[in-house]
Amino acid sequence: MRAAAFEPGATPPLSTDLHRYAWDARVQASGINPYRYAPDDARLARLRDDVVWPEINLKSWRTVYPPGAEASFLSARVVFGHGLRVTTWLFLLAEAAAAGLLLLVLARLGAPLERIAVLAWHPLAVSEIAANGHVDALALLAGAGLLASWQARRFAFTGVAVAFGALVKLGPVLLLPALVRRGGRRFVGVVLTLVALAYVPYLGAGGLVVGSIADYVDRQRFGGSLYWVTGRALGDASTAFVLAAILLVIVLFVALREHDAVEQVARSCLLVVGGLLLVAGYVQPWHALALLPFLVVVPARGWLWLTGTLPLLYLFDDGALPSWVRPAVYGPFAAWIAWRLLTPRRPPLVALEPLPARPGVAAVIPALDEVDALPALLQELPDGVVNEIVVVDGGSRDGTPDAARAQGARVVVEPRRGYGRACATGAAATDADVIIFFDGDGSDDPAALPMVLEPVLAGRAAISLGSRVVGEAGAQLPHQRLGNALVTLLLRLVYGLRVHDVPPMRAVRRDALAGLALRELTYGWPTEMLVKAARTGLPVEEVGIPWRVRRGGHSKISGRLGPSARAGATMLRVVARYS
Repeated sequence: MRAAAFEPGATPPLSTDLHRYAWDARVQASGINPYRYAPDDARLARLRDDVVWPEINLKSWRTVYPPGAEASFLSARVVFGHGLRVTTWLFLLAEAAAAGLLLLVLARLGAPLERIAVLAWHPLAVSEIAANGHVDALALLAGAGLLASWQARRFAFTGVAVAFGALVKLGPVLLLPALVRRGGRRFVGVVLTLVALAYVPYLGAGGLVVGSIADYVDRQRFGGSLYWVTGRALGDASTAFVLAAILLVIVLFVALREHDAVEQVARSCLLVVGGLLLVAGYVQPWHALALLPFLVVVPARGWLWLTGTLPLLYLFDDGALPSWVRPAVYGPFAAWIAWRLLTPRRPPLVALEPLPARPGVAAVIPALDEVDALPALLQELPDGVVNEIVVVDGGSRDGTPDAARAQGARVVVEPRRGYGRACATGAAATDADVIIFFDGDGSDDPAALPMVLEPVLAGRAAISLGSRVVGEAGAQLPHQRLGNALVTLLLRLVYGLRVHDVPPMRAVRRDALAGLALRELTYGWPTEMLVKAARTGLPVEEVGIPWRVRRGGHSKISGRLGPSARAGATMLRVVARYS
């Protein structure tokens, strides 16, 4: 296919970008900084010819290509000669290298190697690399290198890949926030160092070193989706602000996600690079080449549709698209996005192993300075419901440990702060088959313990939630209700888990808890439990219980707006992390 599409002596059929590549290479070979002058500048008149010069687009604009792209144009001229199509040879080699790296990624995953056809047989790859010779082939190679190096945990090389991508098309720099937490300081250092070094040879142009990129962003309008829709309603100025905000939200959301597995990285890259494509005011089919390596690893149907139909943008007439093109390209993609949001996928529920005939039940109660509430709470525990009471003390100074021991509880001291850490420490201190967690401030009614335990003890659920449906006046403040509603809404939308509360009282099987491998040590621990339960197919049930105001002492979190906001943000972060 590529041999048929690539004619070394012919002009590209659908684009004149190669003429700009050849011109920029000629300018550099003459010892002139390509960012200093536009092609129609009289000082470059001696470089004009009858093949390259007449077909250069936007002759009054200085180059918009970053230093990595400029270096590739010059390198192709040095290695392959002075012809118009010499860069295409380089880009075909880059595509072949990308295919090799992606085959390595697939082999390491144990995934079908046939998935490489997403790249090898994709119409965009044939048309926009072999036929039209676009520099975006180097962005494709950068994406493949990113995935291969991340999978191998060679994060410095991932930095090389991200820097290379950003030096070719700028957009990949938006991946930095997503990868920085896992990639670490070396990753960031490599990216920043390579980008800075690449600009050094061109700094003689001073402030002109960015070329005409500002004109490109402000004035080029074609083929966009969200920009086209929003611009018709709001105008250009407001549209730019709104779409920049949308892109920022995407980048921040992706930055919160977990990126251990290469599939997770591929999904995040699709969101960021694809999101940039969707908010852009100027879109051409070849801009989607950068998505292909990620689609080889995660062949998402909606993105496959979008990349496969973008060539319809070539059907413009006198600069305008037929009215049906945008709906044909973007309509099914938008429907797919809506379907994914409204019908989140949950794995089939797993079958639970039977519990012992007489399962052991332990109550785990995190507490910090709860001497005014905890003794009465322990006295209210119904007889015969739990076999063991474990109070996890976080370093109380008011006598809470002694008060707990006086009521028959076993006290485990965990001086390191963190609600999740306290719960995990308490769970590790008992070998009970079922553990029920609740707070030590008396806001949980111990009379509800049998109701919350029943779905787990009956074998219907791995986790049972004591959802707060009826509360005393002041038991839950407005900001708590709002945050809880937002978290549970996201749990339904993202994970398909239909719960109405993320409550402190919850019962869980020990084997299920161990299998979840919870890592969140803060107030995100209960949310992480639900998120991972939804992802692994563990059955979760809700039981409505009464909710009370705390029975004494002072609230450390829920009664104060600042700590509550931080706890809520942590819960939202956990929802995003595993999405």
